[in-house]
Amino acid sequence: MDAVRRDRIPRLARGHDNATGLMDTHGLRELYDLVLRLSAVHDLDALVQEVVDHARRLLGVDVAYLALAEPDGSLVIRVTDGSLGPRLRGVVLPPHSGLAGRVADTGEPVQSADYLGDAALTHLGDVDRVAEDEGLRTILGVPLRLRGKVAGVLMVSQRAVRRFTAAESSLLTSLGSFAAIAIENAKLVTALGAANDRLERAVRLHDRLLAVALHGGAAEDVVVPLSELVPGLVVVADEHDEVRAAARDGVPVDAVLDGTPSAWFADPAARRTHVGDKTITVPVASANAYFGALQVVLAAPLDDAEVRLLERAAMTVALVASVERAVTDAERRTAGELLEQLVTRRVRDEPAFTRRARSLGLDLRRPHLAVVTPDLEALPRLRELAARHGGLVTTVDGQAVGVLRADEATVRAAELGTTGLAGPATGASALADAYDDASACVRVLEALGRTGSTATPADLGPYRYLLGQAGRDDASAFVGRTLAPLLAHDEDRGTDLVRTAEVFLRCGRRKSAAAEALTIHPNTLYQRLDRITALLGEDWQDGDRALDVQLALRLHRLRRELS
Repeated sequence: MDAVRRDRIPRLARGHDNATGLMDTHGLRELYDLVLRLSAVHDLDALVQEVVDHARRLLGVDVAYLALAEPDGSLVIRVTDGSLGPRLRGVVLPPHSGLAGRVADTGEPVQSADYLGDAALTHLGDVDRVAEDEGLRTILGVPLRLRGKVAGVLMVSQRAVRRFTAAESSLLTSLGSFAAIAIENAKLVTALGAANDRLERAVRLHDRLLAVALHGGAAEDVVVPLSELVPGLVVVADEHDEVRAAARDGVPVDAVLDGTPSAWFADPAARRTHVGDKTITVPVASANAYFGALQVVLAAPLDDAEVRLLERAAMTVALVASVERAVTDAERRTAGELLEQLVTRRVRDEPAFTRRARSLGLDLRRPHLAVVTPDLEALPRLRELAARHGGLVTTVDGQAVGVLRADEATVRAAELGTTGLAGPATGASALADAYDDASACVRVLEALGRTGSTATPADLGPYRYLLGQAGRDDASAFVGRTLAPLLAHDEDRGTDLVRTAEVFLRCGRRKSAAAEALTIHPNTLYQRLDRITALLGEDWQDGDRALDVQLALRLHRLRRELS
């Protein structure tokens, strides 16, 4: 590895946030740069060697090695970095055996804290002897996945027991996924080299596609140069089958997609080139996600080399989309963690927290509205509000939570379902208070049966007293003064007079309706009402006293439901 590449490794390592267990956005962008440099290496042996060199230094481990899948399902260790001798290189791992076999079978990362003593794995004597000679203890393996298949396994190992974190596993998995694309690119370049009449054009397209990836180009930057080499209309669509760009003979055009690739490629196992009578469609996908499709409406038949060009172009689009999504997800996770710290009052150093929040787009010096909804389907709309007006959005305790610069009318117009609003508030402590109020509003709305409504504390009338401890204490005192004899009777004798009184008043003091709602005989209702009158007095059903009793009954029920 040249000096420039080695110099970048420490910067990548610093991208891992030890305090939070997450890689920050800068670290992901560094990984993006690293992967793009790997994609420019066309020699397969040199490429896989660079992958393991990067993996070892990226995670700070003793040994890294990479095995590629063979047609019979076995895995052959092609390259190593940090090994004590040559024995590890060239080791053949039969199908389904060892940690690498588990990774290949499941397509998921696998970690063993002490490999040689791990009874959950299928061990082979020859392989274990090599591991023992190398002194390998903790091993983490991740798949090199491409189009739903595992093309190989990337592994890192420590000669002492170590627990790799979820963030480290995710980082290595990302490198493995991108390495799979780069390896496939190298294989395709080698294969295209045999087509002498197309080699020069393929290399030119490769350089242009690489420039697109490096500069984060748009769909047009892929389909326009591709349409100069492929006879027909070239179309690229997103995962919802919406056309993003189209071109013919190097000129952008308007076009309609032929068919619904999202249905064809819904199953990851089916994400391979789809050949129709008049079209060829290639999935734009990474190991874990489907981003759309690249399609050619044919003006003439395509040979194998031209189909390979389509597949390489699709991989370039997938690489850009995958890294963009990874960066977006990392930013969202970091922002979500910060917002959760804010609303759960885990801010230790408020000045430092305020600076960090500002770097993520949340200026705590400005007033923000706290928004809480249990409807997680509202998350996209909340994020749109945050993107348009400023603020952060995450999930806390199974609810969608936003701290937004938008005003109350704008949030209400977004129709987020059952929603609590509070604020605007400024500063970490005040925003945490606003979140508590907004969460309580949601609970009160649900207890009142007003699901689908939006409310601030001021919208809840007398029930707003239930939002804070002082108000709940006052409400408890009011309920006690008004209903004490009734509550004591139910407690001592196991009766249901409190509910009877509430249902009777809610039914407008209509005895037949109340008896039906309570599913009791009218005579039973009359007996209960007589007992209630004896306990509360003759005027409990009339005038202001009836209002007090009905409010106390409602507060009593809500207190129990909110506790």
